[in-house]
Amino acid sequence: MKWKKTVYLSHRWLGLLVSLQLLAWSVGGFMFSILDIDNVHGDWERNVDPLPPVRLSDIRLTPSEAVERAAAEGVLAADVASVAVRTRHNGQTVYELLDTKNAPLATVDASAGEVVRRIGPDQASAAALRDFLPQAKVLSVRFLEDDPPLEYRGKPMPVYQVALDHPKETHVYVQPVTGQVITRRNRPWRIFDFFWMLHIMDYGRRENFNHRLLTTMSLVAVLTSASGLAMWSFRLPKWRRKRVPSSG
Repeated sequence: MKWKKTVYLSHRWLGLLVSLQLLAWSVGGFMFSILDIDNVHGDWERNVDPLPPVRLSDIRLTPSEAVERAAAEGVLAADVASVAVRTRHNGQTVYELLDTKNAPLATVDASAGEVVRRIGPDQASAAALRDFLPQAKVLSVRFLEDDPPLEYRGKPMPVYQVALDHPKETHVYVQPVTGQVITRRNRPWRIFDFFWMLHIMDYGRRENFNHRLLTTMSLVAVLTSASGLAMWSFRLPKWRRKRVPSSG
């Protein structure tokens, strides 16, 4: 029958079209199942020691005085929307001056009044090594103002990228005003991210799984499966047919 032939041909060409993507989905699912998510995130290597508590006795400046000092030194690139008081790992108490998007503009020592608009590469390296528990050396430090690497997509800029000499090829990204670690990226993360890209078929940003290409390919995969099931149903009556013994 013509309609059966149409089903066979449709299944053949749909299968050819979707086979590579089905392979990518299958391999991606396999990789997701064997990659430990804590290892991907680098949680095992992260120093989770809490910061020392804020000591009120160290605070000599008021928040308004801290803002005035930063403004007097011309380091404020935008209006200050809020002020946070924090303690560093070295025990230093500082004011963090934040804009309307909570992005740090500058820090001011709450005791001495020293204003810092941006830490240096040595301080960024120290922050990365303090955050990373295994023994490692710094391979390079880069200050990135724009055009971030794909592994840092969607994160705040500018940023320090500190590359560590470690088997997992870890990169630690450090906020240049506060010295706080924003995120970490390593080889398992990059492997996971590559297969995630193939899985959601977002070959640019690797984040969006609500797009036409993925929807279309998913529909084609459903049609391929449906046509395959239809072909099996065509064959079932033949399998069940019994031989009639010949007479004579």
